[in-house]
Amino acid sequence: MRRLKIIAVVLSVGIFFLGNTSLVQATNKEGTIHKNISIENIDVSGLTKEKAQEKIETFINSNSKISFSSNDKIYNLDMNDIGVVYKINESVDKAYNLDRNKNIISNIKTKIDLDLGEKLNVNIEKKIDEHKINEYIKYIKNDIKKDPIDATIKLDKDILTYGKEEYGLDLDDSKLKNIIINKINEITYDKAEIPTIVVNPKYRYDDLCKVNSILGTYETNFNPKSSNRVNNIQVSANTINNILLNPNEEFSFNSYVKTKEVTNQFKKAPVIINGKLEPGLGGGICQVSSTLYNAALYAGLEITNVRNHSIPSTYIPKGRDATITNGDVDLRFKNNFESPIFIVQKIDGNKVVSTIYGSEEYKKEIEIVTEIVKRVPYKVKVKNSNELYKGEKALYQRGREGYTINTFRMYKDKTKELIHESYYPPMDKIIINGIKEKNNDEFKEQVV
Repeated sequence: MRRLKIIAVVLSVGIFFLGNTSLVQATNKEGTIHKNISIENIDVSGLTKEKAQEKIETFINSNSKISFSSNDKIYNLDMNDIGVVYKINESVDKAYNLDRNKNIISNIKTKIDLDLGEKLNVNIEKKIDEHKINEYIKYIKNDIKKDPIDATIKLDKDILTYGKEEYGLDLDDSKLKNIIINKINEITYDKAEIPTIVVNPKYRYDDLCKVNSILGTYETNFNPKSSNRVNNIQVSANTINNILLNPNEEFSFNSYVKTKEVTNQFKKAPVIINGKLEPGLGGGICQVSSTLYNAALYAGLEITNVRNHSIPSTYIPKGRDATITNGDVDLRFKNNFESPIFIVQKIDGNKVVSTIYGSEEYKKEIEIVTEIVKRVPYKVKVKNSNELYKGEKALYQRGREGYTINTFRMYKDKTKELIHESYYPPMDKIIINGIKEKNNDEFKEQVV
């Protein structure tokens, strides 16, 4: 009984396959794509390969542009302009062979599934030229990019005035690229908004309006008759004038005065070289850095780098000077407040005046105190010379005492903050001792 049932089932399946085999053969003879097959969701059922290719090409050619918009601007992107290649032939062949490229049983099964309502979709392989896409994105970026404009602050006749900021606009490059590639892959060339990024200005009006009070100011005197030195003071003071610092931003004196544009304006004036005053380019700019250093001390700013001269300066007390040269020999300080500060430099007659403005809430009563930690006496050295006769002496170099000095910032509550330890090395006193012998002939000539 069981054997008979098996034979019956086999015969039924055989009859079913034979019937469908006839159907398969009939369909294959037609040379068309089977029903319920699409290419990129475009129905190509019952079409020959030629007709299917024509239908897909017509669709792509009529839908090959993306219209991008940004504000009131429209940008049309043609796929041909960015080198997109669609492998339509391969896709049509694949669709045509979906029910033909396997063994006879698998092909019959595929046809039956399609006839019973299953749908199959073939995606078109696309070749994308990323270089051309990047070039197009660069073009869009350059066209829509708008730099932000900072809010402004000015000091006019000792009155602070403020100007509004403007926000900038930039392209979200990676997002636009993803949109383009996705639309190419999906062949959905409809309208799209260009993705943009709002660019914030560095300084905002609301923040600058908090700059409303003098936090610290200091002035030093210079000799107006030293024309080259005066020039260098004026150039550096103008360069450092009207500087804004945001919270946690660090100021570097060298970053402003060591540019080629500024150094080309400097002239030769006395500078300290190996502990001595000698002519050098930019002599006098350290008076501006020292004056500003003291304004920063009184303003309560965080001093991050300062170096004293090797010789005490005549225009400022010992322990309160700030030399600058190259590299790390620089005056640097940080805005340790939660609102901007504004640095103003001016030349008032024969005075350098440095003033730092900020929010009144950060104004403190500060006193700057220096303490001599150690005095270092100078040594006296005697050098023999044949230029002088025996018994003759001459002063070649004056001696200078050395110092170690601590600089403190003292607050109203008597809290002392050590800012810097300055060391001024001593300079030897050098005396020239004559060793030249006087002979008789020289003595007679002198007598005659």
